[in-house]
Amino acid sequence: MKLSGLFKISLVTTAITLAGCGGGDINVTPTTVDNSVDNSVTNPSGNNGGDTISCATYTLDGATFTGEAEGINCLYSQAFASNAKEITSSFVIPALDDGGAHVFEGALFIGDDVDTSTGATIDVNGPTLSIEAGATIAFTKPESFIRIARGANIEAIGEVDKPIIFTSIKEVDGDDSTTAQIGDWGGVQVNGRGHSIRCTATAAAQDMCNHSAEGIVSYYGGNDPQDSSGILKHIVIKYAGFGVEGDELNGLTLNAVGSGTTIDYVHVHNGFDDGIELFGGSVNLKHIVVTDTGDDGIDWDEGWKGYGQYILVRSNEYGNHGFETDGAKVDPLSADAQDLVTTVSNPTIANATVVTTGDQGAEGRRTGAGMEMKEWGKAQLANMLFVNSSSVDGAGCFDLYNEKDKSGDAGVHANANNGDIAFMNSIFACGKNFEDVNTPLTGALASFDINTWFTGGENNQLIGFADFANVLGADGVSTAATITDSQGTTVATTAKDMSEVDSFFTNAGYIGALKEGESSEWADFVAASLQRASN
Repeated sequence: MKLSGLFKISLVTTAITLAGCGGGDINVTPTTVDNSVDNSVTNPSGNNGGDTISCATYTLDGATFTGEAEGINCLYSQAFASNAKEITSSFVIPALDDGGAHVFEGALFIGDDVDTSTGATIDVNGPTLSIEAGATIAFTKPESFIRIARGANIEAIGEVDKPIIFTSIKEVDGDDSTTAQIGDWGGVQVNGRGHSIRCTATAAAQDMCNHSAEGIVSYYGGNDPQDSSGILKHIVIKYAGFGVEGDELNGLTLNAVGSGTTIDYVHVHNGFDDGIELFGGSVNLKHIVVTDTGDDGIDWDEGWKGYGQYILVRSNEYGNHGFETDGAKVDPLSADAQDLVTTVSNPTIANATVVTTGDQGAEGRRTGAGMEMKEWGKAQLANMLFVNSSSVDGAGCFDLYNEKDKSGDAGVHANANNGDIAFMNSIFACGKNFEDVNTPLTGALASFDINTWFTGGENNQLIGFADFANVLGADGVSTAATITDSQGTTVATTAKDMSEVDSFFTNAGYIGALKEGESSEWADFVAASLQRASN
């Protein structure tokens, strides 16, 4: 499919503007458009078998805004959506036949973003962006992204064979001279009304909790852990993560998103920063695949306390940690923390697999590690499988990061020592199991030994690395039916039934994200995700 002249001109203009920014950071000034006039055009003469193409449309302040049908695609100018326009009307983005895409020139901001500290109030019955199964949405500008404001909702419900795809224009424009790559557009950001350690309990109780989100200024936080921002199910996010306003955006950013939100069957591929980053909140994650992100697979911070199950992170060429976890930005034992609305991050994760090389990636700071915990963080981790082919000089399976200027007096080591960080029924199969201690431990922690701590947990095993095939199935990610250690000895495995912990979890019956030979919707989703990642 080819871009219209309108969008080719827009891309050229963007390229010239960015090129003129010089060698430093790129600062993008939002374009102000006159929304009092409807500049969009409905063109029913697509080549979709002679049928009329139905583009998205909405009415705002008495004016109707509609995408322009061109060939098999729908094109949306900045009169329809831009980073200077908050859409406060609900509308539907339909699926298009014959591989058609919805192409946006500007950002897509849904709902009225407000700063409650100024006396403004959140519209808890804000607009809903609905997206039909099989729809493809592409962005032409790197600074463009999707943002769902507090009180607004996104209802993006795909199917395993008809996922909803968010991607770069370069993937769908049919121009052989361009190739989609990381950072082609911004990503998806959801701002919720859940808890964040950035907010005090006093402010939250008065509904005046605000914290600035990354990218173009918007706000998140509140006092409703069960808040719902909608449903993201069977979606794919590719080539996101452009730096907006000095921030590297993620594939999917969940800011203080509540547990009433559904995040299920999500694949993030080739993002510049993290695949999914969670800033506070209590949203749960299930059936997640992250492949080849520039930074971390899953990153959490600011007191996230959700659940996660069936999570696969694979880094082939580059990537930092499979999981990077930050507990807080203030010492939870300090006077400054006494009035916080929530404490440090403390999720429960089950059935996750991280597969990395453990080698330094395309950027010097990317080292392919399994998981890093820091800043007083806590977590309960069951049925985890970390596989890492690194040497003793490479990145380890697991790192309790203890730089004193970041984590006080080795806060995560203290949490591990008292059981607030615990692995259960988990396997590390790595060339290097643990990162070195950066700052010598003292006092009551002086005798702490991380190998003893891990193997002393419930049914945990360190089996060393021989070959990926010793641990993984033929697809390179599923847990092998028979696991052997570095000596070729069969490893007996026992999985923990996490359904006894909470009804969110199912009893997988195996260690890792997926069992070799499994036949299920999840297995089909993983297979489709790996196929997309190989294209």
